[in-house]
Amino acid sequence: MYKIAYILGLCVLITTCRSTELTMNQLAQDYISEWIEFYPSRAFAAGHLDSAHRFESISRERIKSWVEYNKEVLMSLEALPIDSKADEGADADLLRRQILDELDRWGEGRSLETSPMYYVGLVSQALTHILARDDLEPEDKFKAIEARLVGIRTVCAQGTLLLKDGRPRTTERSLPVLEASARFLETNLVQIAGEWTDDPLPETFVILCEGAADDVRTLAAHIKQRILPAASLPDSMGRKNYAKKLEISTGTNMTPEELAKISLQEIKEVRGLMQELAGAYWIKQYPRMDVPEDFSVLVGKAIDDMEENRESSQQDFLRLFKDLIGRAEEFVKDKKIATLPAEKTLFTALSPSHFAGAAVGGVYAAGPFNPGAKTLFYLPTIPDDAPEEAKEGFYRSFNNHFNTMIITHEIFPGHYMQSKIASTNPHLVRALFSDGLYVEGWATLCEVITLDAGWNGFDPLDRLAHLRKRLENATRAYTSVQVHCFGWDQEKVARFAEEEGLLAPQFALNLWDRVTGSPLQLVSYFLGFRKFTELLEKEKARLGTEFNLRDFSDAVLTAGAVSIDLLPDFIR
Repeated sequence: MYKIAYILGLCVLITTCRSTELTMNQLAQDYISEWIEFYPSRAFAAGHLDSAHRFESISRERIKSWVEYNKEVLMSLEALPIDSKADEGADADLLRRQILDELDRWGEGRSLETSPMYYVGLVSQALTHILARDDLEPEDKFKAIEARLVGIRTVCAQGTLLLKDGRPRTTERSLPVLEASARFLETNLVQIAGEWTDDPLPETFVILCEGAADDVRTLAAHIKQRILPAASLPDSMGRKNYAKKLEISTGTNMTPEELAKISLQEIKEVRGLMQELAGAYWIKQYPRMDVPEDFSVLVGKAIDDMEENRESSQQDFLRLFKDLIGRAEEFVKDKKIATLPAEKTLFTALSPSHFAGAAVGGVYAAGPFNPGAKTLFYLPTIPDDAPEEAKEGFYRSFNNHFNTMIITHEIFPGHYMQSKIASTNPHLVRALFSDGLYVEGWATLCEVITLDAGWNGFDPLDRLAHLRKRLENATRAYTSVQVHCFGWDQEKVARFAEEEGLLAPQFALNLWDRVTGSPLQLVSYFLGFRKFTELLEKEKARLGTEFNLRDFSDAVLTAGAVSIDLLPDFIR
């Protein structure tokens, strides 16, 4: 299928296209069409409504065909005479890296046999966008859910058949997510669907929900009984493989050793900034007491004060974030930080129960196929009936100063605003295959530019929250290299995170899973912020008194999520 589509598309290019730009555009359009077919869940999440009624069909044959298609497109892409400084150059860079990532993911053909979390990801989020967004009528939602439930059952059957091995820790983590997903399918889903109609739910629908839940539990049992006891894959991917993935994900030729060096330098620098800030805070807050010389005493007290200002229940947590969103929107407008999108399409809620576990959340963008659809902002959460020690650790981590700071990262003018503007960019490649350093780098830069502009009244503990997060980002990058290239184990990571990285309890608890599960995504925060900071400083130096923050932000956001190194060609 992919080969035929590619050949037909190439024939069209040869016979009808004279312009290099059109050729690049057509190649990208053809690839996106095939991507939609291969990843219907991702396509629907990006607003492609027809994909709501389809689900991933995974098999060795389908994977092989997809790999061959990607190889063919890569060959065609490399043969095109592309101007690297033009729009097509930015698109070609993103498409090439997208293809390399696909080949890296599927090329060896073992993901279906060795990655329980691949199946878990499909199952646990199969219905997320269908349930939360309002771009489908109830009747279409029923049909889409039924199709997805059938898909879940097929995926679970394939997982039970194909899974042979895995990493011990990630394999273990898959089990509670699958159990939560099964409970959701047989209980919550039936309740939610029942609210869409005045009539009783069809018995066939209820049976399908129950059957899907049973199949999810069958997959979980297979993983627990067959895969987990014999899981033998190492947590570390090794230096060679890590270096390859680092090059693909960042679009640079940076070595793991270089990344470790600059991230360690960042750790030392940020600790110094935290000590300086904590000293000024101490003088103002405790004027009758001498400023401690010991770093851990001085900074530790400031962090304790920061963490004491926190919520203690899910609903209070949700109310706080909704208030912060409104305030941040007005702040960005009043301070002329960036031009707000004309319409706000944001749905904010606690993380769904089937996501399973504390601290699971994030921004789920609407996407370029349906820009007017809702963006989902799911808050990290912990049940109100969780043990008090766990709740305290969660709310100390997500304290009010951290939340006040991070809302500019997540929503205005960060992820939500960036993805909202990206969804209307005519270059679909930039919205679908965004540069990771751009996405996380821009959001992290937003923390700084809003704090510098007086967000929340220059509260020093808000700034401390940012510095602690900046320290965490560098710690993530550093430990990512150490684990995958130099053999650090979980104990060593935890000790470094606590002693040098000063991670909040919840983030320290999750670090090992993040480092082993998404090591290159973690790097994007640190490297992206570093590159964006350099770009901002260069623009300020170039323009001097003519520099305008809103013009800078608007140019960056309008360009789309291209490589940060290419942004000067778009903003000047």
